[in-house]
This record gives sequence, C-alpha cells and structure tokens, in this order.
Amino acid sequence: MYVPTRMGCCVALAVAMALALPAVAQPPEFLSTAQVAPALIRTDSISGAYEVVHWGEAGLIFVASVPSFDKGSAGFIQVLDAATLAPIRQIQLPRRPFALALDRGTGRLYAGNTLDGSLTVIDARGGQVIDTIQLGQPEDEGVEHTRMIALDEARGLAFVTSPGRQGVVWIVDTRAGRLLHRIEGGLWTAGAAYDPAGRFYASGGGTEEISVIDASGQRIGALSTGDTTGTGEDDSRHFFVNLAIDTVGQRLFAADAETGTLHVFDIASGRSVAQVPTGPGTLDVAYNPARGEIYVSWRGVTRDEKAGTGGLTVIDAGDYSVKQRLSLPAHPNSLEVSADGRTLFVTVKAPHDKDHPDYRAGGLDSVLRLDLARLAAAN
Repeated sequence: MYVPTRMGCCVALAVAMALALPAVAQPPEFLSTAQVAPALIRTDSISGAYEVVHWGEAGLIFVASVPSFDKGSAGFIQVLDAATLAPIRQIQLPRRPFALALDRGTGRLYAGNTLDGSLTVIDARGGQVIDTIQLGQPEDEGVEHTRMIALDEARGLAFVTSPGRQGVVWIVDTRAGRLLHRIEGGLWTAGAAYDPAGRFYASGGGTEEISVIDASGQRIGALSTGDTTGTGEDDSRHFFVNLAIDTVGQRLFAADAETGTLHVFDIASGRSVAQVPTGPGTLDVAYNPARGEIYVSWRGVTRDEKAGTGGLTVIDAGDYSVKQRLSLPAHPNSLEVSADGRTLFVTVKAPHDKDHPDYRAGGLDSVLRLDLARLAAAN
C-alpha cells in the first residue's frame, strides 16, 4: 500500500508522518536475528513493492510492484510461490498498482491504481487484464486517488477508499464492472475493512475517524475516539491509516499513524476500548483469529527523524499485551495473514531517502514469509 500523509493525496513514501510514541511500560526486547531465522524466508527482489495478497488454493502470493513514479511508466504484479517465495511470473500492467484484493471465488485480482484513480481487473491464474474501471474524477492537475480495496465476494462488490481532504468511498459492482455508489464525507479516508454481514468501515481522521457504510451505499453510523473536537484539519488527533476486523468478536483494529498506536474499537458501542503503543510510523494491521494475534507494521521514521528503521509488533488479541517485537529494516509496509493462520507475509521497503544510512542506489524491496508457530517458539 502507499502511505497518504495527513494532507491526503501525497504518495511520496519518503515523506514521513508526524508521530509521537506515548510513554509506556518497558516492551519486550526485540527478537535477535538468530531467534527469528528459523521462522523466516526472505527475498530481496522486488522493485517498488507495496501490497501483498495470498491465494492459498493456488499456492501463490501476488505483490504489487511500482518501480517508478514517472508519469506513464508501467506497473507490475509479481507472482511468487507462497511456500518458497521463488518467482513464478511477472504481469505487466498499463497502470501502476499499489493496492491489491483477491476474489478467490472468481479468481479475479483487483489492483488499485492509486495515481490514476482506477481499478484494474486481472485474471489471477492467467495474468490477463480483463478490465479497467475508472473511479477518480479530475481534480487540480490530476485525479482523485484510490487507496484500499475491500471485497464482498458474495454480493459481487468492491469498496474503495480515497484519502483526500474530502474523503470518498466508491462501491463497485464487480460482476458488471461499473460504479454503483460514490459516498462523500470524512477526512483523509484511507483504511478499509468489510464485515460480510454487510457493513463497510472506512477510516481516516477528523471528529469521527471511522465511517460505517452499508452495502446499499448508505452511511449508517460512525466510530470515534472523541478526542478531536475541532473541525479543522490541524485539529485531528488521530489518523487511522489502516483497519482490520474481527468479525466474530465484532472488533475493529485501527493503526494510528499520528500516535504510533493500535486502537481497538468495540463495534457495538462504538468506543475505543484499548490502545497499544506499537512504533513510530505505524502503518498496517492484520488480525489472525486462528492464533488470536494482531500484527502491526511500523516504518520507524518520523518527520523529524528520517533515518530510522521499522519493525513488526505481535499483540495478544485477548488482553492486548505485546508478545513479540521484530526489527525488520528498513521500512515494513503491508501485511497478509494466510487463510489458515499459519503464515504472515510482509513487504519491506528499502530506504529511498539518500540521507538514510542504509540507502543504496537501485536497492530492491523485500518480501518476507514468517512461519508463525516457529516465530512463537522463538521466545
């Protein structure tokens, strides 16, 4: 995924967000390289890696790849063996993909072309481009950007967020390949999570950080910390950049890029019931019901400190205690839990700031495969 700033539309990943890590009790020590090694397979082979999705039935993972931000340059989907991370094929796209979502029933892969404000529909087995669906409307010198995609496979719907100052959510009929609804409202609408019961959650900043939208396109509620009282952009106390959902326990997990914290919301009451400090540059969050764990990636940089490196925080989903911390230089990005809950896939960005001590011209991004049972045994 790309990282929008608080101002919404910037996609330059080297620009870090303003973050502050609150004072907390001493967290667990980082696992050593030797401790993590038995659980880890890593490939440093992707140019411009962003989101990753896993297709267990086919034994594949798909990685969005954007080697260049130059206008008119191509994008790619890198297809890797899910067990070994060995490359299988490369799919070239006419537009650059950042976000990915897979409809496992139809075998269709949806790529969010952030800078073009559109979706590309791809046959996941054969690699052919089936369709391109334009969502973003012209604004300033470009178009409204897309960000995250969440699918309702049963209803044939795709929910897509747009992180502008005026937040937008699009609902797409994936069977007909057409836009059904455009819902405006919210600030920096970035994160996305979907409950198959028919509720979509879109997160960002402002006084009501999380909007609740039903499958018919109606905004039916909101979840809020209550911390932000002013209506201006600079008043926002939080930026929930990504979401994950516990559909059984009816909880939302929100990655707060503004404070480096994971917020846990009880959906029924709409209240934030727990806050777990994770790390500076908190970005993605994934929930694993099979293991009762939450995973949070953090990039390790702030606006004032651009030379840091990030990691992964493993949280107990029962009592919200931090179980493990892993250092994953340089900048962990997107997370994907396998359907059986045994494996976590992570994309890791190489530094793009030339002042970063680990910067190397032409450096490639990474994909990691973590065996979660072996990782748990590393303590």
